[in-house]
Amino acid sequence: MSGGLSIANNLLANNVQYNLDVNQNALKNVVTQLSSGLRINTAADDPSGLAIATNLQTQTDGFNTAVQNVQNANNAAQVALGALTTTTDILQRIRSLAVEASSDINSNSDRLNLQAEVSQLLLEVNRISQNTNFNGQSLLDGSHAGFQGKVNAAVTVSANTALATNGNIATAKGINYGFLAATVAASGVGFFTTAGGTQGFQVNGAAGTGTADGTIELQVINTGVSIAVQETFFDSATGKVSVSTTLWGGAISPNGAGGTLTAAKTLANTFDNVKIQLGAFTTNDVGTTSYIKISQNVAAITNPNNPAFNFQSGANEGDVIQVGIQATNTSTLRISNINLALSAANSPSIGSEDAIGQIDIALQTLLGQQANLGAVVVRLNEDANNDSIAAVNLQASESSIRDLNVGAATTEFTKLQILVQVGTSVLAQSNANAQSVLGLFR
Repeated sequence: MSGGLSIANNLLANNVQYNLDVNQNALKNVVTQLSSGLRINTAADDPSGLAIATNLQTQTDGFNTAVQNVQNANNAAQVALGALTTTTDILQRIRSLAVEASSDINSNSDRLNLQAEVSQLLLEVNRISQNTNFNGQSLLDGSHAGFQGKVNAAVTVSANTALATNGNIATAKGINYGFLAATVAASGVGFFTTAGGTQGFQVNGAAGTGTADGTIELQVINTGVSIAVQETFFDSATGKVSVSTTLWGGAISPNGAGGTLTAAKTLANTFDNVKIQLGAFTTNDVGTTSYIKISQNVAAITNPNNPAFNFQSGANEGDVIQVGIQATNTSTLRISNINLALSAANSPSIGSEDAIGQIDIALQTLLGQQANLGAVVVRLNEDANNDSIAAVNLQASESSIRDLNVGAATTEFTKLQILVQVGTSVLAQSNANAQSVLGLFR
């Protein structure tokens, strides 16, 4: 019968005890939350919320670590850029020496003295390439070159001569005959490197697939019988000087301005199979020269044993930036055989002239390398910013799930404290209530 007095079971105390236990457990949980600052302390607090919050925290930690990776990569790139800047300064100094040596006012002894400095500077280029490293990782020796794209062969008129007189045929059929080298183009099946067209390199200059570095000099000479062009080729790699056994004539126009342009051996193509259309030179042009620079083909290189750097720039698998840094030694820059003292009988300064062109090619290579690395630094900075923003946003999302609303929890804590205190007092009264049964025995 409900509501009756019982000494076997204190129903009032049992009810109070139950509610007190519930409130004490709730109070314990709120105290844990307040002391940790977290709404979720164990999986029992919010199983799905804990899983989501943990995944978000994992991503946040990954992005924060990626920021550090990017900063380290940025620092490595800065070290490489500093070394490339020094190498560029060295090449500019070598070029200045080559320009100085190109003047025939210098004796061969003078050129040997200039070459002594060049030799030491070339050794320094190799030292920088070999010893530049970051955290033990070599940067400029090619050990992290990765894929390097193909560079086509090129033929360029590096210095031309305006002829003293050309009648009225300065331009005909799109060719300007007022210059010693009226037009220049690679032709035929290959670039040749020795007199007579002997193919010294298995290359195809017309298709731009290869050639050897070198310089062609065209010089107007007086043979005593005629005015002709002497063609000389300087091989940059070997230092060999070859002089064509054929003397080349210039463009002529027997009928004046309105006549048909004819030519007498105007296609000078003894060396490297470079077809040179000569202008209309005369006695007044004796001693003038023109130079043509030939840059060899560089085939694409996959470098399977020298892979590019992979910088982990994000939080997920495969989120990397790949950077290849090619070797910058004298061999890869194709300046290892520069010799300002090399000369030919008809051209004492041809070695120095060729050196100027070779250094120009090397400088373009270095400047391209610096531009690529500079672009990588810009990209790395943007990547670091993106990683930081992602980490902040993910952290905010994780916080909204896991972190405690302290204001609401404090209110709950106060309420539970009161309920526990009241429950404890009521429990004491409920236990005392059973003693009223004793009054029935008096």
